[in-house]
Amino acid sequence: MKFMIDVNLMGILHLIKAALPGMKKSRAERGPGSIALMSSQAGQVGIYGYAAYSASKFGLRGLGEALQHEIIADNIHVSLIFPPETETPGFLRESKRSPQLTRTIAASSPAMKANDVAMKSLNGIQSGAFIVPCNLEGFLLSIATAGLSPQRSYLIAFAEVMTAGIIRLGGLCYQWNWYRTIEKQLADKSMSIRKNT
Repeated sequence: MKFMIDVNLMGILHLIKAALPGMKKSRAERGPGSIALMSSQAGQVGIYGYAAYSASKFGLRGLGEALQHEIIADNIHVSLIFPPETETPGFLRESKRSPQLTRTIAASSPAMKANDVAMKSLNGIQSGAFIVPCNLEGFLLSIATAGLSPQRSYLIAFAEVMTAGIIRLGGLCYQWNWYRTIEKQLADKSMSIRKNT
């Protein structure tokens, strides 16, 4: 867990700390600046088998929200990107090692190609969006988990307010299904172990 937090959270914090003074100086001549934080849908909702990873990615949200307050007067915007699993060599290695239960639950939001995630990310950063979802499931998660996150679009803010209840209900249905899946697979595994002993 410490390694995940050191890489996914502290590494980004150190990078921002090193880059921020120069970014603040150059804003007057260059226009608005952007800081993009690459989180994950596992940073919006905890997933079986991803405890350390989710903790590190949830931390980016708190960092992003607080940082946006601290640097908005410097004309620097923060974007928090929430891609689903992304088809990269690391993802392919990880998916071979992850428990079947993790793969089953994570499949609720299909994996995306890295180029597609990059394009969605760039478009979100260029638009100045704080929350940048990469697919429909991510957009729904962003509404379900909006909380007090900054929102620059009146239209999206309106959608968040008007649909929060129904999306929360849909999210609960997903979670109940995940819990049933977890209970069933663990019960089946326990039964299998008992039969073999």
